[in-house]
Amino acid sequence: MGNKRGEGYVQVCVLVLILCLILSVFLTFVYAVNFVKITERNAETVLENYVMKNSIRIYNSIKQGTNETDAIDAGEYITDLTSFCTFNKIRDRLYHYDGDGNVDYYISEPTVRFAERNKLKLIVSYTTYVPIYFAGTQVTTATIPVTVKLNLEGKF
Repeated sequence: MGNKRGEGYVQVCVLVLILCLILSVFLTFVYAVNFVKITERNAETVLENYVMKNSIRIYNSIKQGTNETDAIDAGEYITDLTSFCTFNKIRDRLYHYDGDGNVDYYISEPTVRFAERNKLKLIVSYTTYVPIYFAGTQVTTATIPVTVKLNLEGKF
């Protein structure tokens, strides 16, 4: 008969634990990337909506051949982004919470600027922060800079 003390299972248990650790790291990475993609897509949608709300002024500018706008109301954009994404604004951060009231992720207050002076080429920049947990304890926070560009040109 073989060994009945279970020494042959130690190697299998170690391999299963290593496999679970690798799977956990991979799922954490996918989780963080998902939040970054969601915020990027939402920021672009809100930026497009911002342009749509201001479309008459912008259209008149393009129609006159100048394609110039006079100002960007970053506060209006941030307010729209906060309500669209159900963020809670605390100082200069926008927080998103899960159903239990824990922070899913948060972003720095976005900056909205022209890519070219007074042209309808807009850039929104912010940083996404995703808390990384292991065994229920926050280990670190992933920090990902994000830039969203919107370029509208007249095609006449």
